[in-house]
Amino acid sequence: MLNLVEFFIPNHVADLEDAGKTGSDCYHVDAVCEFNVPERQQLDDLTRLFDALHHEKSPTALFTKPDLFFPLYSYVKAIRDRSGHSTVVTRVARHKICHEVGERLKKLLQVTLAFLKKQRVGHAENGALEVCLRSTLKMYVFLTCNILLSVAPADEEESPGGLSQQRLHRKRLRRDIDGSFGDDGSGVDLDGRELVLTALVELCSPEVMQLWSASHLEDSTLNLVLKVCLHMVTLKQNISGDAQSVGGALALLFGRASNCILSKSSSTNPTDLVAPLVELALKSESASLFLSKLVSDIEQSETSVGYGDQLLRAVFETMSRAALYEAVNDSTAAKNVACFFGEVAKRSVTVMVKTADLVIPVIQSENHDIRKAVVTCIAEMVLQCYNGHSRNANDDAVRNSYLNELLFRVMDVNAFVRNHVVHTWERLVESRAVPKRYHLAVMTALVGRLDDRNYLVRDAAMTVIASVLRKNWFGNVLSSALVKSKLEEALSDGIGCFGEASVMEKEIEKTKAQFQPATESLGDALDVDEDEVHRAEARQGAEPSREEDSVMSEKQMAVVSRIVFYRNTLCFVELIKQALQYACVLLESKTERDVIESIKLIVVCSEYRVQGGERAFLKVLVMVFEGEMKIQFAVRDAFVEVVFNAFNRVAASAGTRVAASAQKLISLLRCASEGEVSAVDRILGLIKANPALVRHLSAQFVEAIWSIAEGSIDVEATDIDRRVAMRIYSLLSKYVWKDLRVRKDSIVEFLCSDSHKDNVLLSYVFAALQSEALDPQFRPIPADEDVRRHPVLRHVVNHLCRRTEGMASWMILAEAGVNVIHNLCEVPVAVYNYILEYYGSCENAEVHPNRKAQFLYLLGHTALKQLVAVEVAEKAQLKALEEPSKAVPQVSPAVRDQTDSMHKELGLGSQEFRRHEIQQLAQRRKQAIISPGSVWARFADMIVATCRRKASLYTDKPLERVCAVLALCQYMIANEGFCSDHLNLLFAIVADKRESWVTKVNVVIALGDLVCVHPNLLGPYLSVPTTGFFKLLADEDVRVRAVTIQVCSHLVLGEMLRIRDHLYTIVKLVADPDETIAKNAVTFVQNLAMKEKEKTGNLIPPLATQLSNLMPFDKFQLAMRSLLERVEGDKPTDSLIDRLCQRFESFSERSKKKLAVARNIAFCLSELNYTTERTIKRLTSESCYQQYKHWLRCADVYEYFKLIATKAKKQGRGGPERRDRAAIDEWEARMQVDSCTKTEGEESTSVVAGQEASEE
Repeated sequence: MLNLVEFFIPNHVADLEDAGKTGSDCYHVDAVCEFNVPERQQLDDLTRLFDALHHEKSPTALFTKPDLFFPLYSYVKAIRDRSGHSTVVTRVARHKICHEVGERLKKLLQVTLAFLKKQRVGHAENGALEVCLRSTLKMYVFLTCNILLSVAPADEEESPGGLSQQRLHRKRLRRDIDGSFGDDGSGVDLDGRELVLTALVELCSPEVMQLWSASHLEDSTLNLVLKVCLHMVTLKQNISGDAQSVGGALALLFGRASNCILSKSSSTNPTDLVAPLVELALKSESASLFLSKLVSDIEQSETSVGYGDQLLRAVFETMSRAALYEAVNDSTAAKNVACFFGEVAKRSVTVMVKTADLVIPVIQSENHDIRKAVVTCIAEMVLQCYNGHSRNANDDAVRNSYLNELLFRVMDVNAFVRNHVVHTWERLVESRAVPKRYHLAVMTALVGRLDDRNYLVRDAAMTVIASVLRKNWFGNVLSSALVKSKLEEALSDGIGCFGEASVMEKEIEKTKAQFQPATESLGDALDVDEDEVHRAEARQGAEPSREEDSVMSEKQMAVVSRIVFYRNTLCFVELIKQALQYACVLLESKTERDVIESIKLIVVCSEYRVQGGERAFLKVLVMVFEGEMKIQFAVRDAFVEVVFNAFNRVAASAGTRVAASAQKLISLLRCASEGEVSAVDRILGLIKANPALVRHLSAQFVEAIWSIAEGSIDVEATDIDRRVAMRIYSLLSKYVWKDLRVRKDSIVEFLCSDSHKDNVLLSYVFAALQSEALDPQFRPIPADEDVRRHPVLRHVVNHLCRRTEGMASWMILAEAGVNVIHNLCEVPVAVYNYILEYYGSCENAEVHPNRKAQFLYLLGHTALKQLVAVEVAEKAQLKALEEPSKAVPQVSPAVRDQTDSMHKELGLGSQEFRRHEIQQLAQRRKQAIISPGSVWARFADMIVATCRRKASLYTDKPLERVCAVLALCQYMIANEGFCSDHLNLLFAIVADKRESWVTKVNVVIALGDLVCVHPNLLGPYLSVPTTGFFKLLADEDVRVRAVTIQVCSHLVLGEMLRIRDHLYTIVKLVADPDETIAKNAVTFVQNLAMKEKEKTGNLIPPLATQLSNLMPFDKFQLAMRSLLERVEGDKPTDSLIDRLCQRFESFSERSKKKLAVARNIAFCLSELNYTTERTIKRLTSESCYQQYKHWLRCADVYEYFKLIATKAKKQGRGGPERRDRAAIDEWEARMQVDSCTKTEGEESTSVVAGQEASEE
């Protein structure tokens, strides 16, 4: 044992065989170890070898018996030098060596610790045994580390040997599946790597290193360990996924090895140790993740006691330098650096605080990913280290510097950074980490981001503003009027306390500074100013000094605080109003996310009673009619949040919350339009269809609405509130019809009561009663039912037949009453006859005011309802005919035999015959409505006579005239013959300038219905663009024009009205002075362009010439651009160019009309795409060029053709160089010659975009 030579790990595996390189006093392999074990025998060979090692009693047998080490050495040599061996070491062999050696290493470490413990107790030193233990440990390290540093052979390189192909395929498939997290390429599985690394960590422990002199491992051993660490961290199979334990062991191993190196030599620079790791981190994401884990482990482990702080600073110094310089132009490196900082911020925020002087300057990096990561670091430091009550003045100053930087980064040049910063502020707001002094500054910055060009930033800003509102920074009621009244009260109290306003204002300014962001030195935005620290400390000690000096009394301080608070609240309210305005604008955005986030912000503004919030919320409700289902669901959720959820969070009884929800819905709809009420109806349907939300339409909620409507729950409710509540109940009854079944007696009792009921309120009651027909158990009122005794019909008939002075409101009631009869009665015509006969029997109807108007209104309305009833019955019968009959009547065989043959021959009894029979019956019923003998035909002459009289005779009773014309229109809809006889009369009425706008509007709407019902009769009246229906588009009254264009748009887009030749009559309304009409005309043009698509090119040439002298040039551009955008494809564009060029008229310098046409045609040509040679070839062809050649003398026209040439050069599909570029240049030169303009010394006239039609 005295001649033992110690084993030292060589720099290269093969050096162990060269005594000259290892040294004569060091262990070396004195025999040539060639590896020639066949692949299929390697596992058996290793099993025998390790069995022999296991049977050895000495734990250091591997060192003392070369016949055990040399074979293992030959395996390692073959692994590290694959080129010199014909056979490869298989994955199974590598796996076997690592597992066996790892286990032996762990046991040997235990033996070593026991040996060292005995020596400390006082046993005699055994130098030989120490050499044996050190050498054996280093042998095990040598074997395992070299295997981990190697790359296992691929499946193709391994010979299948005795394994079948099927087993080989199974193994390969399993390895492919698990390779992403199990196999790192060395051939050692996850458990084997963890076993070896854990053993190496124990080897580098201070207890084990006492076995070496000076308790330091040799440089060769440490270098090999570090080499293994650097190799393994580049493989994600060792860092992420299921390899967390391996990554942790690697981090601990690297930390201990680095600590050993630093403690061994004081001249070693920590930067030299981490530089290779940082270089790997720039190239590999797994290495950057490892580096962040290393930082976390150094912070938490005992390594930080030694040289951990030096390692940490070295890591951050190197990474910061790389972030600022090396990663700027390398996107991969930048992402890895950002990954490192982001992970460190999550795991080790205290390290970030210690190295803040190195991390914070990285925010100046030119890469946006790195800036985002540093923003995350700043946020984590503020949240975890500078938030809470245990802070001093220095902490406040540091936090303020960080918040100032975050506030500045809201305006970052990169949209992704801005979005990230805004979301970071959201985290700070949610965690209540924003000091009061930053409230207004943060809100100002967020509102400023609402007009950001990037939709992600806009949406993030709206989200944060909503979060700020919910945190109640300035209270939960943000009403300007209320805050102003409180401010005035506080100001009056302040003047009373201070005596002089100037003194009070000075104190207010001093206090106001406490609610503004702390100002930092501009030299370095994040260097903490020492003066700021002193100022913060002075502020903390200011309170006792104030009391001593008696500058302000407690009362004065309280008043000043109130004034500052209310002023800041007013500023905050103004900012919220601006945000609300932005949100309303973004509701019309084409980006779906913009719309949804705007809805959420408006919901919060409505909840906190921001001025304009309810009006904006009503605008949101109408969006339920949008086509996108996500937007519809967002509107539904917003409605539920405002009406129901806002009160469910209140600590009150269920009844109180339900009543509050009912009152909220009533207040919302108090000033709502018909469209907004219809939107609520649609939303209630969506709520009913959602099982999770239908609970909100509870019986208690319906009861609360009904109680307010009838006046039992809120006696002081106004008539308007009761009307709104009853209307809401009528909407609810369509979806909660079970409540209507139970409440029917209460409704009848309400109709019989003496409580105040106006016509509008009663109309909503009748509207609710209509919903009874939706009940599956509903049975229609039979025809033989006595109208005067039925509990519902008697009230309906009574209100339809009674006299009234409020004719306008009675018409609403009459419509609802007729609808009740139509929906609830089995034969509604019987009740109609009863009512109309009563009116017909009344004498002196002319004497009583409004009596004749009531009669006329009911005549037309009941006739139309009877037509609807006939059509509904026809559709029901046809539908039943299409469905297989459930019960087929049994016919005796004798009768069937006699009739079958005749029916088959005549076609009787077939489905077509029965369908025809149903249609003929329905047609006869329709004709019978206004036929001799019917109650409607009896009074038709009265209607016609009233309509033929002059409109000037009805100045004192205009509604009688309106009802007569309306009844005439409804009769014409119901009967084709009646329509044919009185069409001239109808157009004579609408052409009369003395006719009221109400009459004209009703006629326009009726004409739209007549076009759909009797298109052949209306055709001749719609062929001339200057008379009849189209004349109303130029009516003097704005309301008539507005309704007319809506009806025209509906008919044209629905293909019920074909006016291709005089389409300009509608398009020219884009230039209408009324904004609403112009907007409707623009919408019509856009919808027409979307609908026509391929046919759009046929509309443009005639419109270009027809509109040139009818509207200003800017409006012409607005109208035509929507159509020109829809022209796609080479062939349509080619054809349109040809037809537009043919529209150029003969040149004339004096004709302003011709000049306008030429300029507009040139504009249309300039809006087309010239991406292909075909289009530019058509435009430059001789036939087209001769059409516009002389018009090039006009500066405006010439400018447009120059624009076409420029666009053609840019739009080439082959890049900037087009094959026809020479042709374009030649055409451009030819145009320059023909334009008669000089290129030098003379300025050409630019295109005048806003030239008026009068100048043309």
